[in-house]
Order: sequence, then C-alpha cells, then structure tokens
Amino acid sequence: MTRQATHPVPDGLLPAAAADGKLLHGSVTAAGRTFLVAAIDHTTGTVLGQRQVADKRGENTVLEPLLSGMGTGRVWTLDALHTNKKTARLITGPLNSHYILFLKGNQPLALQAAQALLSGTDIEFAEHIHRAADRGHGRTERRTMRVAGCDDTLFPGARQVFRLRRDTGGLDGVRTSKEIVYGIASMDGDLAGPAHLNHYIRGHWTVEDRLHYLRDVTFREDTSQVRTGTAPRTTATFRNLAISTIRFTGRANIAHARRDLHDRTDVFAVYSI
Repeated sequence: MTRQATHPVPDGLLPAAAADGKLLHGSVTAAGRTFLVAAIDHTTGTVLGQRQVADKRGENTVLEPLLSGMGTGRVWTLDALHTNKKTARLITGPLNSHYILFLKGNQPLALQAAQALLSGTDIEFAEHIHRAADRGHGRTERRTMRVAGCDDTLFPGARQVFRLRRDTGGLDGVRTSKEIVYGIASMDGDLAGPAHLNHYIRGHWTVEDRLHYLRDVTFREDTSQVRTGTAPRTTATFRNLAISTIRFTGRANIAHARRDLHDRTDVFAVYSI
C-alpha cells in the first residue's frame, strides 16, 4: 500500500531534499562517537547520501562534500545550524541550486533584518500570506506563512524572508500554543510563493520522520550492539539502503515491508536484477 498525500501540493515545485545529522548512541570509535549527516529526498523519502563527522567537529565540516555529490537544480532545506554564509554561497554558487534556511540567534543581524521586513498587520501582507490547517494525531494546527522580498545585502543569494507561525491545539479547535520561526530563501516570489515555501518547510521534517525515527524505532539503531570501529557507520548505511529499497517498491509501512522482503530474490526484483 502506498501512502497518499495528505496536504495540497502547489504547482511548480522543484526537486527538494533535506540534510541533517544524527548521533549513533552507544557507538565508540578510535576518535569518539559516530555522528552521521544524511540527505533525503522530500518526496520519495529516498536516502541520497551520508557522511560521517570527525569527532568534536561540527556537521558543517561534511556538508560541502555531501551536497556536492547531489547534482544541481535542487532546493535544499537545512536547519539553523547550517545557516551560514559559506553554505549559502555553496548552494547558490557551485551547486547551482536553492536554499531554505532557518534564522535563529546564531545569525542575529539577519534575523533582525527579517523581523523588520516582516513586521506589520496581516492586512498589509494580504497578497503575501498563505494559510493552511491540519487535523489529526490528536491535535489541530494552523500554519500561517508570511513572506517579503530581500536581496544579497541580507544574506548571500537571499531573495525572500519568511515568517511561519504555527498555532496548535486539541481536536476541539482551541489553540493552546504558538510558535513563530523566521528564515530566508534564495528563490524569488515568482519561483516560490508562500504556499511553496510552506510546503518545502513541511517537507524538511522528512529527515526526522522518515529516516532518523525509522532507524531508531523500526531498526532499533540506538540499541544496536554493533558499536565499535567503522561498523556503526556501515550498518547505518545498510539501514539507509533498506529504507530506500522499500520505498522504491511503493510501500508505506517500512516495518511490514521488512517482513515481506526477507527473500533476497524479492529485493533484487526491485532493482530489476
């Protein structure tokens, strides 16, 4: 059974992928613990690549070699840890791609500029707002995306800033919490309006929901007894391969598909072997 889309998909979307890191708990190597940064396709959930971070060094040290092998013309969604000028220049320059980056305290000047550009009433931004509502999993959510134009003076390659407000609550529709996040995008309004940006940002959590969570829960990665040397990285790579293989078959439930694909001839058939 394939999973049906639960949210409207705007026309004109570009191929998009997310990249994020994960610590393999319990792993021990000569240099320390194993920390891996993976890239995953928003739409298919296919794992595109993975790199190991050297001990006591940040995720950004492996981002360039990871993204450089992915081709051009893609939208990259990255969390605030990767919001830096070097990454922005890499994506919009040599990679000939686009970025959507989140702004937090590590980029205070850019954050302040975005907040200033996006301040005002909803009426003032009436033509630059997109609203969406969700209901399920025991809660309701209303997402309001507001955008404004900008240029390279705010950040390398920047063309828009955005403010995403999430109001969540119970199934009774009463909103009990609010979260506001700011970010920047290298696409102008003609290429990505507020509905597109909202969709890309929702897709960013694919890396958590459709990769890290699966490896932890379905494959029990963090309780694995394979903990030393290069073995943790290798087994994580095989888990990525298994997840991608199952997704190629069009299966929605990875746990059920694992049981169905125990016969290697069925696995080979996925690749027409």
